Amino acid sequence: MHRINEHAASTAKSTEPDWYRAYFLAMVESDRSKALLEIERAQKAIQERALELRLQHQCDSREMQDLTSALTYLGILLLHISKESGNLLWD
Repeated sequence: MHRINEHAASTAKSTEPDWYRAYFLAMVESDRSKALLEIERAQKAIQERALELRLQHQCDSREMQDLTSALTYLGILLLHISKESGNLLWD
């Protein structure tokens, strides 16, 4: 499994924003206990970026939509993990 995560990390290109890399790693994490931590990290990174955009008064509606979508998908993943079975979506 560690090898998959190394590949996933290299797949999240260095040109991508930090929040996106955190989101990507959370979405591909296959270990349930690690996934919870990765989801939390990604949510925090996304929220920080959204706040940064608001404080800078930058109106990049595309990025804001991407941030909103990413939070939604992380929430769905978190709900699925939290179910009794504890399985990940791809299990």
